Amino acid sequence: MKNEESSIEKLKDFASKTHRKINCCEKLHPSNSLHPVSYYRRFISIPENDEKQVFFACFADSRKLDHFFSYSGVFFPIDVATETKICIRKMKVFDKMNLFSKKIHYKTGINAFDSQVVFEDFTAIGTNQIFTNTKIQEVILKVFDFDMRLKVGVNMLNIDFIPELKGKSHIGIYLTNEWYSDFSMIELLFNLAERLKSRVIKLKTV
Repeated sequence: MKNEESSIEKLKDFASKTHRKINCCEKLHPSNSLHPVSYYRRFISIPENDEKQVFFACFADSRKLDHFFSYSGVFFPIDVATETKICIRKMKVFDKMNLFSKKIHYKTGINAFDSQVVFEDFTAIGTNQIFTNTKIQEVILKVFDFDMRLKVGVNMLNIDFIPELKGKSHIGIYLTNEWYSDFSMIELLFNLAERLKSRVIKLKTV
């Protein structure tokens, strides 16, 4: 909790120094005498610019028990069905060692990409062309070069606290269980999101 409070102040400073707007909210969940523990729901969103297409966002809810209770990353809208759910992460050593796993992960058919990533989730409706595009794959691999803990996901997180993205499909480049607050790293995330967004737009307009 203290880390989140400290990060909030840093992010307010980041928004001020980079002349960006910031939406910050903190809510205390109701407690009672039988369970007198304070749980907080916190979220922050910062648009990259006045176009409000790419957002840096942080979320934390200490009452949630799943692995999405806290996350941080950049997000932008994408024109795909809202039922689509995709999550890509960097392949790790244990993935290569687990040769006898019965779970079959989606493959794009492009070995240079498939040999470096794992599709944790792939419920796709009309998105196959996006992730088989080599230019988009190049950007995704650069995301993992930047921070191997990151994931690239479509509709994996609830970001309805960002009004401009509420109810819309979105792509996220995000990290769970931690908030980014370093200024230079946030700018690099914005840059990666813009590069990915431009590739997706070019593909959609071809």
